Formats: sequence, structure tokens, C-alpha cells
Amino acid sequence: MSFSCGVLYSQELPGGQYDRYEIERNKENTEPVGIISARYKHISNNDYSMNDLGLKVGIYATENLLIGAHYCYLFDRSVVFSPETDEVKAALRFDYFGTNIDYFISTSYTLPVSIGLNIGFGQMSFTNFSGAPINRDLTGDWVTVIEPELNLYFNIIPKVLASVNVGYRSVTGVEYRNISNANLSGLAGGFGISLILY
Repeated sequence: MSFSCGVLYSQELPGGQYDRYEIERNKENTEPVGIISARYKHISNNDYSMNDLGLKVGIYATENLLIGAHYCYLFDRSVVFSPETDEVKAALRFDYFGTNIDYFISTSYTLPVSIGLNIGFGQMSFTNFSGAPINRDLTGDWVTVIEPELNLYFNIIPKVLASVNVGYRSVTGVEYRNISNANLSGLAGGFGISLILY
């Protein structure tokens, strides 16, 4: 699969010249081997709004199939809850890593489109929020993250793509007091910058 490569059916124009767009497409004759992306994602539900930063790497298994790994980190203190007593508040710390699969349903140079599935494992802990002493769970609470998504890519310059994505994050395995799986699950959307690797 290639954003900048592909099978082209050139038609000679009057005067013996080929379409300029097709000539530019043919300048890159090396197939890409993968993509690396930096991403921002916002997750929202009825109780919280969360903001993640992440890194995603993928290698082409076939022309349309990308398989890789990802890491995301909740960089704000948006999830505040009472892990021990109702009087003491704490801010959630959460990061996760895992594997991802992306299948490109459109390989158009103008607008590549993929559907993806991210499956990961995350570790939750919490930090003092209100200044009162609390007994932190230093070992963390392990959870599972499943996230189907749709990605739209836009060519900015050769080998660099901008992207927007929408999906749904499902988190299971939350065992802390006063917070549940539903509090960390929800609609997800964001944007990113991707570099095509050759």
C-alpha cells in the first residue's frame, strides 16, 4: 500500500505530454515500509473529559494492512475522584500500550482512509490532589483498553501526513473505589502527524 505510489493508468495527452499529476506520482518509485505517528486524542463521557498524547508505529504486512504498536498517556489531571475516603480527592494517572491493526479501505493519494483497532493494557494509579495525605496504590491497577477507530489522512508535504480520527474507547478492569469502567470509556476523537517510512 502506498499513499504516494500505486498502479497508474497514464493516458498520453495531445502534444505527447503525460498528465503532470501522474508524473509527480511516479517520481517516488519506492514502496513505503511503515508509518510513525504522533497523536493527540480527546475522550469524553457523561462524567469526565480526558486528553491523551500518544505515539503509534506501524509496518505494512500487505499492501493495505498496517500492523504495529502504540503508547498513550493521560497528560492532564482531568479525572479527579476519591480513591479511599469521600473527603480526600486524587487525580488519576493512566497510561497504556498495546498493538494496533489498520486496514486502508481507500488508498487514494488525495484522501487515504483506514479503519483500525487498538488493543492495549494500561496501568492506573493516582496522585495527591488536595494536599491531604493519602495512601497511594504504588503498584497500580491494570486495565484493558479496546478502541476501534476511523482515520482520515491528508497529504501535507511528501512523506508527511496530517490525520483526524474518531472512535470509541472501552476500558475494563477498573477496581478503584468511586470510579468505574464507564468513567474511563467514551467517544474518542483527535488528530495527528504521520511520517511515512521508506
